[in-house]
Amino acid sequence: MRTLRLAMLLTANVLSSLAVAASTVVPGQPAPDFALKNTAGKNVRLSESRGDVVLLSFWAGWCGRCSDQLAQLDKLQKAYAAQGVRVVAVNIDRDIQPVRDAASRLNLLILHDSDQSVARQYELSDLPMTVLVDAHGKVRYVHQKYRGGDAALYEEELAALLNE
Repeated sequence: MRTLRLAMLLTANVLSSLAVAASTVVPGQPAPDFALKNTAGKNVRLSESRGDVVLLSFWAGWCGRCSDQLAQLDKLQKAYAAQGVRVVAVNIDRDIQPVRDAASRLNLLILHDSDQSVARQYELSDLPMTVLVDAHGKVRYVHQKYRGGDAALYEEELAALLNE
């Protein structure tokens, strides 16, 4: 009986690790779809952006690098919006105030993931996390953290996706 219980526990652990691996955000695979509320309280689905190149950034109000990145993403949104780029900033704070503050100063689509369900779906491990999704809904690039020169890299990658 003890051996059977141990075997069942091992099987459950293997299956749960496979489920996590299957949901990993991997370049070339479809971006996991989700629906979150925007600052007006309206549900927005990632799949509604098909046809556009999407730069998806996960951030939090307490993350200093995230604030730096958001300022640069705001510039990219302004520069590339007319070409079919949509920057989506997903806040993972439980409190809504960082979302409101960012929305008042930035020209980005800001969504609130207060229960962090989407962050778990995207296996967020560090902030900010940036995912570039092509016009067909496939993940093309994934970046962890943010360094000052990363905005130039994002711009190169956006240009490449727009030229496809």
